[in-house]
Amino acid sequence: MYSWKLSKFKFGKSKEEKETKETKHSGFFHSSKKDEPQSSQETVGEHDNSVTRSSLDRKGTINPSNSSVVPVRVSYDASSSISTVRDSNGENSESTNSSQNLDETANIGSTGTPNNATSSSGMMTIKVYNGDDFILPFPITSNEQILNKLLASGVPPPHKEISKEVDALVAQLSRVQLKNQGPADEDLISSESAAKFIPSTIMLPGSSTLNPLLYFTIEFDNTVATIEAEYGTIAKPGFNKISTFDVTRKLPYLKIDVFARIPSILLPSKSWQQEMGLQDEKLQVILDKINSNQDIHLDSFHLPINLGFDSAASIRLYNHHWITLENGLGKINISIDYKPSRNKPLSIDDFDLLKVIGKGSFGKVMQVRKKDTQKVYALKAIRKSYIVSKSEVTHTLAERTVLARVDCPFIVPLKFSFQSPEKLYFVLAFINGGELFYHLQKEGRFDLSRARFYTAELLCALDNLHKLDVIYRDLKPENILLDYQGHIALCDFGLCKLNMKDDDKTDTFCGTPEYLAPELLLGLGYSKAVDWWTLGVLLYEMLTGLPPYYDEDVPKMYKKILQEPLVFPDGFDREAKDLLISLLSRDPTRRLGYNGADEIRNHPFFSQLSWKRLLMKGYIPPYKPAVSNAMDTSNFDEEFTREKPIDSVVDEYLSESVQKQFGGWTYVGNEQLGSSMVQGRSIH
Repeated sequence: MYSWKLSKFKFGKSKEEKETKETKHSGFFHSSKKDEPQSSQETVGEHDNSVTRSSLDRKGTINPSNSSVVPVRVSYDASSSISTVRDSNGENSESTNSSQNLDETANIGSTGTPNNATSSSGMMTIKVYNGDDFILPFPITSNEQILNKLLASGVPPPHKEISKEVDALVAQLSRVQLKNQGPADEDLISSESAAKFIPSTIMLPGSSTLNPLLYFTIEFDNTVATIEAEYGTIAKPGFNKISTFDVTRKLPYLKIDVFARIPSILLPSKSWQQEMGLQDEKLQVILDKINSNQDIHLDSFHLPINLGFDSAASIRLYNHHWITLENGLGKINISIDYKPSRNKPLSIDDFDLLKVIGKGSFGKVMQVRKKDTQKVYALKAIRKSYIVSKSEVTHTLAERTVLARVDCPFIVPLKFSFQSPEKLYFVLAFINGGELFYHLQKEGRFDLSRARFYTAELLCALDNLHKLDVIYRDLKPENILLDYQGHIALCDFGLCKLNMKDDDKTDTFCGTPEYLAPELLLGLGYSKAVDWWTLGVLLYEMLTGLPPYYDEDVPKMYKKILQEPLVFPDGFDREAKDLLISLLSRDPTRRLGYNGADEIRNHPFFSQLSWKRLLMKGYIPPYKPAVSNAMDTSNFDEEFTREKPIDSVVDEYLSESVQKQFGGWTYVGNEQLGSSMVQGRSIH
């Protein structure tokens, strides 16, 4: 995670290679002319199920410096179409309606950011006052005993006015019942009236604290704040909560999602649920979640944020502004203030150290809380002496540059970077839903819709990198995180290659064996198209449980990558098969995506997707990781989380000339603070 591995927490050093030190190998490029058939690649045969995902022996990542596994050399006889293989040595005071907001956001490109946006770094404070007109997407039982018990537990003593309202509602129960409703011919309370009878908070038996039944998540730049109701009903919740976000990048909106925890005892009868669920697939999903004690997603909104101004003074962006949610299920009242930063570099003293979540020879990775905004991040500390000893100064600076430049909702963003005389520090968004590898390992394979969702978000991430002239080179489930909602977050940029124009090629042998593209194995240079090959391999692995050419014997696997037909299991989706054949073309010039990511976006496999909506995280993910809140570290190894979080003292002297190599490291957003270095207190 965050350039380290969950299992081993190996630091993913930047491997942006110096041209004079690249590890090269020889080989012959295996290509076919455009008018020649690709039959050897596109054959559909019997799928080998002898190896399962649970038994998959994932091979280690090949770095430019440890290319111990040598690629194979292939000679190609076009006349016979036979390949001979032989050994070789050689990542928003008026109401606003978001249904328009989703479709009319100005000029959103591949990054999700208006092309003309500018901003300063600073802090954004969001105040949520109250809500109104909330309804539920289903009716509830009219059982007076159940409703009276629920209502009695739902109002804290200080809120006397609300208590009177609820008491009045109890007296009205008999008058709001809907007679003979639904297939089971039972008495119910309508969805509009139901919200008036369900408190926004309840006190569970034996508990001394309130349990919110309605809450919001506010997301800005992959950082999330949870705003829980304090009083009132679902229809009229009260919040009075404040949350502050660090602003380090120009983003066009913040995302608000509304969730509810509805007790299953309030649902209509099982027979009603079954019959209505058959008629409404979306309703069935909601009912299933409630019956399994899961929170349900009620509604969303994308609030425009205009940070395109140059001001040294604080400004109120929204003042008691009412927002009508996307599906019209309610509205909320908020204010938003923005305060520019003082362009001051950070130090370790600006953070509370919470937990260790990774460790290695390079240093330590910790979950931290920024003291002024109270936002939780992942902080990676790297010993300068380690970087110097490995001759990785330039490479590490390049990795930070990539992280500072990326502008995609599906890439783990860099929030800050700073340094002390002894260490370099990355501050990244804290993504705690676990690695995709873990989830795929646990489930074996994903269904088609889930695999399509992840592939689409990853396509956006890779496209963003390519537009920055960066090749990712190491796409695999281990380098993909899930956030609290289940969206993709690409991490680990240790093998990225910078400054790669569309026509440029590099020839460093690196990556993960199962995912290596044919042109990389053959050694005559490769381009951005290698990332589309790895996307195809990943999609195949998500749908079947194994990479397409997997073999426990690496040389044999390389031969399969170069020679074997692409095999699909019986019943494989036709559009998915066509996409995979196009992505896994051995000739990179014929590979889908070679002429740009739009080639892939326009494939029928994604025909039902709105790419604009996807970039705005407008779709609810098909799977939500089991994380309780933004602090949850249950998806990290207990070997590390049990350790006391300290920033250890490093007694190492680095000369002035060495220190100068780290100039330009400090980053607090759009402002680049050059070689600023803060002494900072080491915590014992």
